[in-house]
Amino acid sequence: MKKRLNTIAIILITAVATYIFTTYLYFGSPLYTNNLVTNPKLSKVIWLLKKYYYEPKDISDQKLIDGAIDGIAASVNDPYTEYFTKKEFNEFVIQSKGTYFGIGVTIEPGEHYIEVVTSFEGSPAYMAGIKPGDKIIKVNGISLTAKDIDKAASLMRGPKGTPVTVTVLRDGSSKPIDFKIVRDEIKIKTVSSKIFDNTIGYIKITNFDENTPQDFMAAYDKLKSSGCRALIIDLRFNPGGLLESVVDVASNFLKKGQLIVYLKDRYNNKQYFKSYKNGDTVTPLVVLTNRYSASASEILAGCLKDQKRAKIVGEKTFGKGVVQQVFELGDGSAIKITVSQYLLPSGAYINKKGIKPDIQVLQPKEYQDKMNVPLNKDLQLKKAIEILKSSI
Repeated sequence: MKKRLNTIAIILITAVATYIFTTYLYFGSPLYTNNLVTNPKLSKVIWLLKKYYYEPKDISDQKLIDGAIDGIAASVNDPYTEYFTKKEFNEFVIQSKGTYFGIGVTIEPGEHYIEVVTSFEGSPAYMAGIKPGDKIIKVNGISLTAKDIDKAASLMRGPKGTPVTVTVLRDGSSKPIDFKIVRDEIKIKTVSSKIFDNTIGYIKITNFDENTPQDFMAAYDKLKSSGCRALIIDLRFNPGGLLESVVDVASNFLKKGQLIVYLKDRYNNKQYFKSYKNGDTVTPLVVLTNRYSASASEILAGCLKDQKRAKIVGEKTFGKGVVQQVFELGDGSAIKITVSQYLLPSGAYINKKGIKPDIQVLQPKEYQDKMNVPLNKDLQLKKAIEILKSSI
């Protein structure tokens, strides 16, 4: 009997030790699990829902887990920290590649609601009449706030040929507007170019994805072969994108080793991103920005301004100075967490502040939220051309 009790005691001690070790391995402290994962209140809520909720078909372990994690991510009150289900994460990865099925808009979290930054020309959203500045409040009847940006993107994406209803608030409209849109393949063309007066090149970047650096250099090489002696980089309505892509683009205009941006995390660890080559440091540059220029586009504008490589013309930028990292969770799902802030070469932290232009130029009121502005009405572009003409 005594031997049997000793055996049971050893088994129990081993089990407890294994539990504590596993908890520490995954969460850093056994107290974390005791206070949260096995919290009696949380367990009771789950039990009550599974036992009493009137529609059992709406309750599943996976839904409860997803909902709990989604709520934990939302609790930090950061619009950029978000949980992705397996389906949502697949769509997130696809979009970063530059091709997906959806309606063709880029969005950013506004003060209360999700705001449309860009409606791609020729896309289903563009053809339906969705405009920059529209505030998305529902997709297919599901209410959304500024915190639900990735959920909104997921809801708007879907198989080609399928319908989706997007409800927006628009300045000047007394009630919400419903847009019924049919999804299509969206091939994101992030770079376009032209030349003015055979001497001033113009490159517009609408987003920084995996293909942007090579497309940018191809456009710039073509402009130089056409006689380009000065360059305008248009970052208006650019919501950002991949950090690696903007570092590649910036390196084309800096000396090797010049600082582009650096990141600082909660532990004060710093990671520096510098130009990896000797780029073009001679061609005069002007960068165009507006209040929809955000994140990676602010890195490009900010570093070129701080390194005295370009003049910034237009409006103050959006002000997104934080960086997210995606952590996969082993079952196809993932969580995107704001892990650091980024600072410009001068040390400026622009989050919720933005970057002030060297020369502020406001568009005519009727064109302030429009991407396609006639040249004779585009005061910002006209100013950029004027500046560059005097420098060549």
